[in-house]
Amino acid sequence: MKPIDLICPGKEARIKSQDVKPEVFRRLVLRRARQLMKPEQCYIENRQERKKLEAAYLEKVNLKANFLPAKFLEDGANVAKAVCRILTFTNNGTGSGTGFLIAPGVLMTNNHVLSNLEEAQSSVAEFDYELGKSVRRIALEAERLFITNVELDFTIVGCASRGIEEIPIIPLSRNPALITRNDLVNIIQHPRGRLKEVALQENKTTRVLDKIIHYRTDTEPGSSGSPVFNNSWELVALHHAGWKEEDGTATNEGIRISAIVAYLIAQSTDSPDEARRLNPILEHIVGTSPWLGFFDIAGVSHNPLEIQVDSFQGDRDFADIGFWNIENFNNGVRDSRIQEVAEVVNRLSLDVLGLSEIQSGALDRLVNELANFGDAVNFKHLDVAGGQDLAVLYDTDTTTVQLRDDLNNRYHNLLRSRTSDNKTAFPREPLFAECQVTEGNQQQVKFMMIVVHLKAFGDEQSRARRKLAAQKLVEIINDIRTREELPVVLGGDYNEELNTDTFLPLQDAPDLFALTADDAADSNAATFIGRRFRSVIDNIIVSQDLTLGEISGDDAAIVRLDRSVRDFADEISDHVPVVFRAIFRGESISVPEPNVTTNGNEVSIAIPQDVKNLRLVFENNKS
Repeated sequence: MKPIDLICPGKEARIKSQDVKPEVFRRLVLRRARQLMKPEQCYIENRQERKKLEAAYLEKVNLKANFLPAKFLEDGANVAKAVCRILTFTNNGTGSGTGFLIAPGVLMTNNHVLSNLEEAQSSVAEFDYELGKSVRRIALEAERLFITNVELDFTIVGCASRGIEEIPIIPLSRNPALITRNDLVNIIQHPRGRLKEVALQENKTTRVLDKIIHYRTDTEPGSSGSPVFNNSWELVALHHAGWKEEDGTATNEGIRISAIVAYLIAQSTDSPDEARRLNPILEHIVGTSPWLGFFDIAGVSHNPLEIQVDSFQGDRDFADIGFWNIENFNNGVRDSRIQEVAEVVNRLSLDVLGLSEIQSGALDRLVNELANFGDAVNFKHLDVAGGQDLAVLYDTDTTTVQLRDDLNNRYHNLLRSRTSDNKTAFPREPLFAECQVTEGNQQQVKFMMIVVHLKAFGDEQSRARRKLAAQKLVEIINDIRTREELPVVLGGDYNEELNTDTFLPLQDAPDLFALTADDAADSNAATFIGRRFRSVIDNIIVSQDLTLGEISGDDAAIVRLDRSVRDFADEISDHVPVVFRAIFRGESISVPEPNVTTNGNEVSIAIPQDVKNLRLVFENNKS
């Protein structure tokens, strides 16, 4: 037999991990509270009231009666099917640990159970090794797939699928908010290599760090590699070590699944080959990491002309801002589409999302559905003619939004402008919203968001209406920049690509920068993904004083969810979101004009310090 300390290490194997920052931990607790408590208690924008909710949740966990629905046992029995005993055969003898299916033909266990390829090649997995069942011995296929990491003490290894086809998998989750301090955990294991056993309830989580959690429960050597679940049977950690404290109490340590997932996704960005190797695992990962944040690049295009990604998660170090035409998201929308849209919004994890073709009743239902994910969102809504309304959806934990319909009144005459054939420039008035994204009450990104949905169709009359709208938007933005002293973010459904003469007024405005104008250079790029026509007609333009964060080498990303969400164009929307990132800073800045001097035929330009982009326009003034 292997020495026991190698099968189930003790305190010496503790993983170096850092405390979660207090503000992040508070958000973790609050998000967990929203998942478990009544949704109507979650729409609290006042910070002090939110703290009361967090305190109420912690008290509820500590003092609650230990009643669970009878289905808890049925669900536990179902996930237990995926747990197996792993037998290792080496020159040092035979050892055992625990493992579980995380994808079809893919197992997870600890690195100290299967530490290298050679050891995995001489090991087997035994399913149904439990009372009253016949054991199914399954070969490992380490040559096909073997991934291990000493620091996080995990190993992922391929296994044969034949004979265990009907066994459900236990999916890995990105979501770090599935567990918090004082939550109860449940472990399914093969202690000392015995028949499968469970440790249920009264197993309290005592500490939550960035990579690991500590909990009190019953484990023994051989339990290494066991899955650790919350009371909803969601996978939260990989058990790897245990020891006795000086007072005689037991402490166990598990690696947070969200930390392992973050590592896997980071590895997948190294190269297309690595992404393909990890794809059998990544395609079965569920959940989102809404504020601990990473950029999920499992589907990034490596074409330098275009940044299109299959999915996107917001990052707490940025203000993540986007626009999306959900398309006919009206008050009578079916419940299944509400759920589908909620999954998209949850995956995006944006601070601010400008929406078009919506109605307020559908957004009310969307907010309720998002509460089931632990998301606290609200919206500001502008009712426009024809039921194709505009809105700003925002994360109430990070963002405050004030609807500025007073600007619709201020610019009444400009918004009522008509073409020579008496057609209005704006069939739907823009939405104006003053937004402030704040992290930790110290840094902020403050800006005016303008959401537009311009006239559709490709006829000359419609183009004339869009061109007039572009001219009036430039006038409005110039006035906002002067009177409000705020950066401006203009986006939405333009119903035409930016790189046409229709939008020359916006393109030529020296204080504005079109983030998506270059994207149409790639013939494969599209924000409108209808079956017949595909094009980049959902666009973002920002004022030059908004400091941008980078998304994989570009300033904006088209989130091609139609590549990662089944039947996206048919069932959810024929538009995909467009997103960008702004960097936190203290105050808005005024950008001075470049200092231009001439000396004969030579022209010198002194670029101001805070200018990030400079457009040079050469004109021939000769008649």
